[in-house]
Amino acid sequence: MAKPKAVIFDLDNTLIDFTETKNIAIRESVKAMVDKGLGKSFESLLKDFTAYYWKHGIEDQRIFQKFFKERFGHVDYIVLASAILAYRKAKEGILKPYPGAKALLIFLKERGYRLAILSDAPKLEAYLRLCAIGLDDFFDVILTKSDTKSTKPKNRGFIMAARRLGVETDDCIMIGDMPSRDIEGARRLGMRAVFAQYGHRNGEDGSNADYAAKSVKDIERIIKAIERESK
Repeated sequence: MAKPKAVIFDLDNTLIDFTETKNIAIRESVKAMVDKGLGKSFESLLKDFTAYYWKHGIEDQRIFQKFFKERFGHVDYIVLASAILAYRKAKEGILKPYPGAKALLIFLKERGYRLAILSDAPKLEAYLRLCAIGLDDFFDVILTKSDTKSTKPKNRGFIMAARRLGVETDDCIMIGDMPSRDIEGARRLGMRAVFAQYGHRNGEDGSNADYAAKSVKDIERIIKAIERESK
């Protein structure tokens, strides 16, 4: 295969430690609920709300209201406001790129790669996260499910990313933490696929990937190996 010309990144748990950020923010919001007298023990409420959140509300802007109505039959707006403020404050304070992410993007730019984000997050939320960690200027193309009207592993997003980058799909390297989404979709279109093993949480083995990265720093080594193999 020819030397690749572009690299497409997933966002959450690939460039951003999204799961850990969310779990810390959830914990802080539950502390606020208890402090405002919600009437359940912290550990019990944390277990209940964490399970509800990850099942129903990763990107749901009304997840707290829905939780209160379903569990307690009404919304106490003092508790609600306190929980939301604690959640936002915690999330904004700890949202950071994985160590080495900025250095990796600089390395790729210096080697002439065109860069894209392909995320299944809603558009505004993806942009807010990307801008918050200060990496938005590195990318030539940013696509979310709001743009593609589909989610990975469907072909549409991968094809759109390649076209907007001005390359063929087999000129691309895809990097992501979900083998059943990022890797499967990329491989189906002839892209080289790198499993961001460091960000994976769901127990898939990633055996369908061409390469596995145990850290962000490891991706630089993989890119160099791909280039050597392409000569």
